[in-house]
Amino acid sequence: MQGTTADPSAARCGRRGFLKAAGSTAVGVGAIGATAGTASAQEDGAAGWFDGVDNFEKVVDKTGTKQIEVAVGAKGNGGNFAFSPPAIRVDPGTTVTWKWTGEGGGHNVVAENGAFESETASEAGHTFEHTFEEKGAVNYACVPHRSMGMRGAVLVGADAAVESEAENSSEESSPYGGWLDDVENFEEVIDRTGRDRVEIGVGAPGNGGIFAFDPPAIHIDPGTTVVWRRLEESEALTVVADDESFWTDFSGTDGETFEWTFTGNRVVKYSCPAYEQLGMKGLLVVGNPDLPSVGDVLSTPWGGALAGSGLMAVLSPLVFGGFLAVRKSRDREP
Repeated sequence: MQGTTADPSAARCGRRGFLKAAGSTAVGVGAIGATAGTASAQEDGAAGWFDGVDNFEKVVDKTGTKQIEVAVGAKGNGGNFAFSPPAIRVDPGTTVTWKWTGEGGGHNVVAENGAFESETASEAGHTFEHTFEEKGAVNYACVPHRSMGMRGAVLVGADAAVESEAENSSEESSPYGGWLDDVENFEEVIDRTGRDRVEIGVGAPGNGGIFAFDPPAIHIDPGTTVVWRRLEESEALTVVADDESFWTDFSGTDGETFEWTFTGNRVVKYSCPAYEQLGMKGLLVVGNPDLPSVGDVLSTPWGGALAGSGLMAVLSPLVFGGFLAVRKSRDREP
């Protein structure tokens, strides 16, 4: 079965609303999971910057040591999207070396105040170092995975405290806005990069029955085609994007498939509306969501022709160049 382009009409919206209402009546209201690490973050005075950083527990004291190593691409934030340890306290003159694990795709290390910036790398063993001479706190992040919670801080001196980030929204207080908090079979974002086609089961065991996608969360490259395959015969099992950019109705037999090709850099949330409140939700991390995207035009009927014309190859570097210019301009602001 081919992907069905969403119809933004009131009838479409009403249909999805009906399915969600029906699911609500059948299964009740799902619980919202607690934000990981929030209490600890508040105790350490780091609420804000470390909201949603699920491997943050406390600032690790590394004073008295002149050479410190921090892992890049450690386990955390739904995959290998963490620094470990994420927050350290050091003496002035300490050199911090960030060492890549080779997991989680391409990562970089960029100070929020512009003090340092590494290249983006993915190979295991790659290193980047910076010596901290002045007292104070330096927040840093991996730009491609910043919104996922891949953030860290170096506190230089005994009195330095983590600075909060004013622009953090409540949606960032839990990974992916809390979308996966009540998904029983979610453990981590599964790496499916490097593949042209990826399959997801619909109606897998989980969430109190056969109410799960398997796997529920995956990381894919732009241009990957995702195929959803029904595992059970049930007319209520459907696949609908949270923003209604794609949707399908299965006829009710097992083995049916629905597919969609994803391009651009973004996070895609979807669900089975009838059982969404039980936790039948899924998530796709497409490319590097914090980098600019020219959109999802390749998944439209005319997208292939546009790509074939070579115009996309021209637009992509122009948009990315504009992003870099804006970010560097921001870094230079006093």
